[in-house]
Amino acid sequence: MKRILPLILVLNFGSLFPQSKENKFELNDTWFAGETENNGKPVIIRGRKYLKNFIDSKQYPEHIEFVWTFETETENGIPTPEENIFMQKVEDALIESLEPDLQSVLTIVYTHDGIRSSIFYTKSVPEFLKRINKALAKFKKLPIEISNEKDVDWELYTGILKSYNLEPK
Repeated sequence: MKRILPLILVLNFGSLFPQSKENKFELNDTWFAGETENNGKPVIIRGRKYLKNFIDSKQYPEHIEFVWTFETETENGIPTPEENIFMQKVEDALIESLEPDLQSVLTIVYTHDGIRSSIFYTKSVPEFLKRINKALAKFKKLPIEISNEKDVDWELYTGILKSYNLEPK
């Protein structure tokens, strides 16, 4: 008579299933910077070009654009040094709130003609808004407008890069 022996398998499920793409993301904090001109005024841009892994993941289907209208601008359409310092503090607070777990990523910031526009890509607009409300609560009322749009293929981001002869890497 054949006996069937119970077989106990100890499986490491972590090795059976690949890690989520989210865990494989690393945010390369290398930025490019450039300057051009529009209507005789400077356009200053900075951004990250090493975001191809984020684009390819399709986990960041919307972009959110912050448009900050300067309270006081210089003759050439850029912020005063004081306002620029304040804007950087706000940007730092947003990054601290949004990027530690890569819920959202700041991709491009451009400054021109009385405005600064910051473009984030996000996994979740409601979570993004929850976090920025908390991050911005410590600041006085800010002169910003926020808009969002579906952009699964990151067309806004890649289009801006192409206009500067850059490709996402």
